[in-house]
Amino acid sequence: MKKSLLSFLTYNFFIQRLFYFIGIFQIRSIFRKTYNFFFKNLKINTSLINYKISNKNGWSIIFLTHNLKKETIDKILEYKKNLINKKHELIIISNFNKNNHFDKRIRIINLNSNKLALGKKRNLGINISRFNKLIMSLDYFKIKKIDYKKLEKELVNNDLLIPKIKTKDNKRYLDWMFLDYPNIGKSFCPYNYKNRKYMYFHGSYFIFKKKYLIKNPFSNYLDHKQGEDVDWSLRVRNKTKFSLTDYVVPIIERFSYENEVLNDKNFVKNNQLIKKLNVK
Repeated sequence: MKKSLLSFLTYNFFIQRLFYFIGIFQIRSIFRKTYNFFFKNLKINTSLINYKISNKNGWSIIFLTHNLKKETIDKILEYKKNLINKKHELIIISNFNKNNHFDKRIRIINLNSNKLALGKKRNLGINISRFNKLIMSLDYFKIKKIDYKKLEKELVNNDLLIPKIKTKDNKRYLDWMFLDYPNIGKSFCPYNYKNRKYMYFHGSYFIFKKKYLIKNPFSNYLDHKQGEDVDWSLRVRNKTKFSLTDYVVPIIERFSYENEVLNDKNFVKNNQLIKKLNVK
């Protein structure tokens, strides 16, 4: 019963609009930011992590994780295979590195704390990166393919690129998304959709220009599952040049049936309505 109610409140467009107009979302955001300001606002001594403002031409690959595992190191090293002739760095930002994993090819930042909101963790990765093109991934993705040369061409005219993401059983994951499409709400955006004003950028996997992110940072005070990606999307989506890309294919290391959102009956219903509209 509780799960069905939460599903309805989350994915019903009209309920979501009502919450917006009566200020429920604003009140929730203020509460979360206030709480995290006091309890998840770790002061980081960047001099200890070789911090230096830089915007050199190249690629910074940033993984965000909680407990650093050997598999996370293996996954980020996959990016190095096609970067032989390009300047680059690999960065892992981890809350904990309990087993003291180390690899000289990777900058491993061990925060040794839970007192850091995901938004601030993202901004930390952006600020300590040395190169002007960034890939930011959560730790449960691996890449099937990547073409840096073609991604670079796409980034010339874009601030942000979003890849098509697949599950382990080759189903679509949360990638190119609607947030508030009229009368429907949260749903998959068709890949050929032209009008993008109702979209948001799901925070699991991003490709960015660094200079754009320096001007448009994430909130330091919103954490995982608190909508730090939605908050950021609503602030930037009307001024951001963004595009879908086919030149990197990430795979989430989960089957579609393991994901609560993909199997939520109201989210599925919204997607069925989008297909019937045949939006362009």
